[in-house]
Amino acid sequence: MTFKNEWFDDRFAIKDPPAECVADCSSQGRVDEAVEYWVNALNFDGPAWLIREHLSGYGAWDEAQLCDHQENLRRLLWIWCCDIRETGDSLLYLQS
Repeated sequence: MTFKNEWFDDRFAIKDPPAECVADCSSQGRVDEAVEYWVNALNFDGPAWLIREHLSGYGAWDEAQLCDHQENLRRLLWIWCCDIRETGDSLLYLQS
């Protein structure tokens, strides 16, 4: 099964979050409000089952927590922005 929308073509992100989003969502301290803002402002969305599968690989959230797609979108954008800030690489591939 393949998936394509504004942000993802199957497992690959096909565009990057803007630099301001990366800065806001990866700054020190709690960034929950910034992440929620950017998920909404960017209309950030992706394949629910792939995102859930990808996030489960981190081992940070249990099965029940990963049932909330909106929360998963926030988790994914936050992780992605932190990775971009740390590595400079914006490649995002939803791994299983």
